[in-house]
Amino acid sequence: MNTFIEFLDDEPMENVAACLKYRADRVLFFGYDDVIKARKSSTEQFLTKRCGVQKVFFFPLSQKSLPSVLQTMRTRIGEELKLGSSIFIDITGGESMILAAIGILSHELKLPMFEIDIARDRVIEMDTGSDRLLSRDVPRNEILFDIDLYIEMRGGAVNYSLHKDLKALNDPEFTADVMAIWKVADVYRDCWTSFTELLKSCLTPDENLRVSRRTTSVLDTLSETPSSSLTPLKTEQMIRGFEEAGILKDVELTAERYRFTFKNAAVKDCIWESGAILELHTYLEEMKRSDDCLVGVHLDWDGILHSRTSEDVLNEIDVLSVKGDLITFISCKAGRLGSSQSLYALYELETVAERFGGKYARKKLVTFQPLNGIYMERAAEMGIEVVVA
Repeated sequence: MNTFIEFLDDEPMENVAACLKYRADRVLFFGYDDVIKARKSSTEQFLTKRCGVQKVFFFPLSQKSLPSVLQTMRTRIGEELKLGSSIFIDITGGESMILAAIGILSHELKLPMFEIDIARDRVIEMDTGSDRLLSRDVPRNEILFDIDLYIEMRGGAVNYSLHKDLKALNDPEFTADVMAIWKVADVYRDCWTSFTELLKSCLTPDENLRVSRRTTSVLDTLSETPSSSLTPLKTEQMIRGFEEAGILKDVELTAERYRFTFKNAAVKDCIWESGAILELHTYLEEMKRSDDCLVGVHLDWDGILHSRTSEDVLNEIDVLSVKGDLITFISCKAGRLGSSQSLYALYELETVAERFGGKYARKKLVTFQPLNGIYMERAAEMGIEVVVA
């Protein structure tokens, strides 16, 4: 019977990392009262439900007295040894006084000790004079994270009922269409948002995805936004670019009318919303280097999904991916960001990543346009990588 000694931490990943990699029959958590109150239920549920742990115990420790900590731990570990358990001590995330106590006990009882380096996905074993080794004597668990499991560990849930129908993402033809749209959007990134607004304001398709509008109406709409970098010439070039890529059909751009037909509803949606193509392109790139990846993810804060969405507290993240034990939150912004928009984008990303990713979350802001230097500095301070797509 293998028993892990753990130190209960505010960071859920540090509480379960060892059991994700190795099979423990029993886990004894030592920690402070406030942390036990906050983390006991979710930690026990995750370990028994997902990691195959049979029994989980929690023991409160003094926050001030090292002798008291030593006495509590020595008593509980002694009881476990009397049961015939093989004990392995995980010091991942331990606080200084608790670490001091366990250092004394591991030397005294010759108990094997290890640490999980979560960021580098490796196990570090210490020489304590024990004749046992975690890597040699405990069977591997090899539980791999997907997004659902990671968010569950953090006490949340993915609300799939709010996701757009993205079945087309598994279609190679649609993926090719996304890349074709991206090539045009990339060339004309300085006026992409204005182009999508032009479509919504005066180039709305009918039920058959056909567009027909007087040229004078299109030119009048363009003239109403003089600050935009979108010109009649660029508008025509973009439409022709989509025609060449097969995204638009039956294109006629004359002095009298603008006429064209979207290839299908899926490509129309990619162009219609200004941020959609940046999100989809980011998703396709992120998917190449991740174990699991989703786009347009709605995250429920307490993990309880109600029949009425209005009763749920939700956050949306544009792209979410998992690689190994690490999760990445990606926010995509297609338009040019002013000062307030830049700050909002950074703090919005920080909030959702802190709640559902914690200290090991990676945060990335993907934009069409570079941020002002002062906001690049703020992003760096917040641990957010800013990428101009």
